[in-house]
This record gives sequence, structure tokens and C-alpha cells, in this order.
Amino acid sequence: MENLFDFLPAEMEYWGIPGFSYGVMKDGKVLAKGGYGYRDVEKKLPADENTLYGIASCSKSFNSCLIAMLVDEGILDYDKPIREYIPEFAMYDEFATRDCTLRDMLTHRTGLAPHEAMWPDPSSKKKDLLMRLRYLKPNAPFRTVTQYNNTIYSAIGAIAEIVTGEAWEDLIRTRIFEPLGMTSSLLSAHEMYEQPNHAQGYWNWEDGRGAVPVGPWEMDVAGGACGVVSNIEDMFKWLTLHLNEGVYEGKRLVSEKNMKEMHHMQAPMHMFPWKFPEVDTDGSYGMAWFIQHYRGRKFVWHTGEIEGFCTLEGFLPDENIIIMLAMNVHKPLNMPILMTSCYTVFDRLLGDPEVDWAGRLHEWNGKYDAFYYHWNVDLFEGQPAPVPNTKPSHPLSDYTGSFNHPGYGTYRVEEKDGELVLWYKDMPVRMEHWHYDVFKAHRLKEDTTVLTAPISYYVNPFTGKIAGFMLQIEPTVEPADFKRVDA
Repeated sequence: MENLFDFLPAEMEYWGIPGFSYGVMKDGKVLAKGGYGYRDVEKKLPADENTLYGIASCSKSFNSCLIAMLVDEGILDYDKPIREYIPEFAMYDEFATRDCTLRDMLTHRTGLAPHEAMWPDPSSKKKDLLMRLRYLKPNAPFRTVTQYNNTIYSAIGAIAEIVTGEAWEDLIRTRIFEPLGMTSSLLSAHEMYEQPNHAQGYWNWEDGRGAVPVGPWEMDVAGGACGVVSNIEDMFKWLTLHLNEGVYEGKRLVSEKNMKEMHHMQAPMHMFPWKFPEVDTDGSYGMAWFIQHYRGRKFVWHTGEIEGFCTLEGFLPDENIIIMLAMNVHKPLNMPILMTSCYTVFDRLLGDPEVDWAGRLHEWNGKYDAFYYHWNVDLFEGQPAPVPNTKPSHPLSDYTGSFNHPGYGTYRVEEKDGELVLWYKDMPVRMEHWHYDVFKAHRLKEDTTVLTAPISYYVNPFTGKIAGFMLQIEPTVEPADFKRVDA
């Protein structure tokens, strides 16, 4: 049934996708697997079912499964406060500090703003990130809304490390990769790029250049949110474990009870801007899985986007269908092609009337909402023009140095060729003077967005020296205060 995906080449051309790997199983049998396009455009290397991709946020399901295993063993409990395991655990909100549980964290209902600038941070360990949560402001009251949060899933990885005394990466390898025979799967972007059949990642900047190659972005502390590398063949094994509710090749790895917890609707979630008779706009979140209904059939799935890659894992439990999709471009416009692929293949497998899903979703090109969003976040859009004829109050050299926020860590500002440069993690960010002591920081790379934001310096009122700056690095809360630490 290789023609299941015969619509893909035209869709890839429309959406600007360099390479695409796919796989579908039904009733334990592989119906289609392979690829279209190139895993490396410059070298003209084709994509196939063995090509490795960063699976990004699909990694959350591995983290959730690890926690389920620890719950099975009585090491953890979904509903006990984290402080019972880690007494020094704290969040910004006193109520959340006291009562926050793994269930709250796994279902994205902590109230914490995304704070994507927290990770990945090569200077931090997983426990460092967990301990910094207390300095990050929420944008909603605890347990009132469901809002997707990579920082929290990164922190979950730290909890697993603390209670077991083992590295999160070792736990994933020994408890999941090895029992399932996922011999190609990895936990390092740099290791992926060393393998012979890996996808080169691309960004599609929408500036006329087309797909632009990018290098590997190591997840480090954020492994629990987005650190897994895999291919279609290995992900077949992973998804079979979920379809079989915790059993793989006759061996139970996770209890049926906790598998159902992962796949059960636990928190409502707004997903897409579109709504069609066959599929709703909204759905629910389980524990690292989205749950929706397609033509009345339960669809359990998750997507992932990270530097250069986009993926989807999913299954229809009642129809015994597994689907895995991966592409080597990172751009939020990918969501329509993923949904087009799922819905078209489901219709063909289940004998439902075929719908022109490609045509339907082309109409949503550029109309953003929920998980279908634009990568570019520019906080200067819609703001007044800069005040003319102003200049900084101090020489540029006074604005350089190291500045610390207890949650985000230490950033350094340097002067280069008459301009300021912010070293954000290990990435240089150009700072353009805006007016007075305000500078425009261009393109701070976060998870799936690029942020352009103001940096507003302030002085010590007694000495007149630059004492720090305010940076709105999380758009949904007020600016963060970075205090000078080198003077």
C-alpha cells in the first residue's frame, strides 16, 4: 500500500519540505514505510524509514513513560506533592510549591508561563533547572488552565534523576530503548549528526532563501522535553508498546493502569484554528499525549518541533493503527502537512469518504492559532517608533559585562565593531540602539520561536553607573530583571 502517501510530493513542494519519512502499521503489520525528498538537499541523499531525526517534543512521551514505570515501582506517585520527594522544591507561587504534583506537571497545569529561554542551557544541569523554577513567574493561577510547557517537562527529567540516583539518559536507554530493541535511537543531536543515515536539519525563514541548513542543537537539561533522536523503524516499536497498553513482544514493561493514565483525557486543550465536521478544534491532554477524535475515533498523538526537525507520533487504539511522520525542516507551517497526512491515510485505511485535506488546510496558510503559530515573535510590532535624536546616556563600554537573573542565569554583553552583542546561552544576538538606554535585541532563538525584544538598561541612583537591564524574554509576563554581577 505504498500509494497511501502518494499525495506527499505535491504537499512537500507546497509547504517547502526538503525530506519526509513516514510509516504506517495496522494490526501489527507494516503497510507503508519509506520517504520522499532529501534528508540532505546539498548532497542529494534520499530520506527513508531508517533516517534519523530529532523527534523533539515527541520525547515527552518517553519521559512520561519513564515516570509511569517509577510509579509502577512505588518510587513515585502521580498525586503526591513533589516536596515529599524533594523537600527543597519550590515554585514562584506558594500554593504551587506546596501542592504541585507529577500529575500537574505532566498535564501542563502548573500555571507557569512557558519561559522557553530557560533551556537548553549548556552551563546548567537538570537539577539546576528544577531549582530555578522558583524564580519564574506564572501567567495563570495554579491548576486553572492547561498551557503547554517545555520547561516543566525538562524539570520532570530532573525529578527522575533525583529519586533514582541515575542519569535521565541512562534511565531512558536501559528502561525503554534496550527492552524495545530501539538500537538506532539516541539522546544527543551531535551523535545523530555523526551517524551515516541522519537528516540534515533546515529552517524555512520565509525570506526567499528557501530551506537553510542549521547545525545540531543539543538539548542537555531539556532532554525530558525534546532530547530523543529516532527513526521510523524504531518508532514502530515504541508506538506498538503504547498500542498494546504496555506490552511488547509478550513482555509487560508498564502497567495497563498507568498506560491508560497516559492516554486518558485529563486536561482540556485548544489545538487548531480550524474546525471541520470530521475533527474538532479542541481536544485534551493526557500525560505527554494529545487526545482528539477523528470521525468519532479516538486519536492519540503528539507532535514535535526542534532545530531543523518536525515529527508526529500517533495511533488509533480501537482500529489498531500506528502512524509516524518526520521531516527535516523546522517551521510552524508544518502542522497542516502533518494533519493532512494523518487524515488522508486514515480515510484510505478505514474506507471513509476521502476529503481533500490538502486543499482544506492550504486555506489556513498563514492564519495562526494554538499549535499552528508563526515562528517570529517581534515585541516591537505595533509599538510607537523610537524617539528621534536620542542616544545612550553612557559610553557603549558601560553597557557591557555580565548580568544575572536567578531563573535564566547569566548573560554577557560585549562591544563589537561599535555595537553591543548579547551572548544568549552560546549564541550572539545583535543589539541595535532604539532610543535612550533601550536596545533592540534581534532574534533570540528559543524553542520553536525567534524573539525580538527590548533590552532596557537602568542605573544605580547613587553612583549613576549601569546596574542592570530589563528584558522581556517571556512575552506573557513582565520583563525579567538582570542585575550586573561583574562590578
